[in-house]
Amino acid sequence: MSPFIVADSSVFIYGKDLDGEVITVPGVEGELKDLRSRMRLKISGARIEPPTAEALEKARAAADMTGDSAVLSEVDLEILAKALELSARLATDDYALQNAALHLGLQVEPIAMPRIRRIAKRTCRCPGCGRPLEGEECPVCGTPAKKRRGGKL
Repeated sequence: MSPFIVADSSVFIYGKDLDGEVITVPGVEGELKDLRSRMRLKISGARIEPPTAEALEKARAAADMTGDSAVLSEVDLEILAKALELSARLATDDYALQNAALHLGLQVEPIAMPRIRRIAKRTCRCPGCGRPLEGEECPVCGTPAKKRRGGKL
């Protein structure tokens, strides 16, 4: 098991104690809105450092492959990239982030919610005609796209 653990904002929101050296990305600090969460970040002694550009590209590619790029924020992608860069465990309750992390072979540690059971591939389908599509609306009938989970990768 890796001695490093990359923490999402939920670690500091819920105040979960983690075993190992805790690392997070600068964007997490911006996601912490209340004083209690920000203090937990400061007291935890977590290192705050950005991921490398190479790791960020790999994280984006993995999110694209699983279909999670539409729901992952830039901070989520940075967290994923940092965990990938360090081959670290990833502490998060975000299911899309867990999905992409498991796809990359990373270990996931849930915070307050259960861990996802399987890796899923998200696809967009037209709710009108049922065709798989990319983008915000169907080029055939013009209906807005609808996200749904597909089968295992």
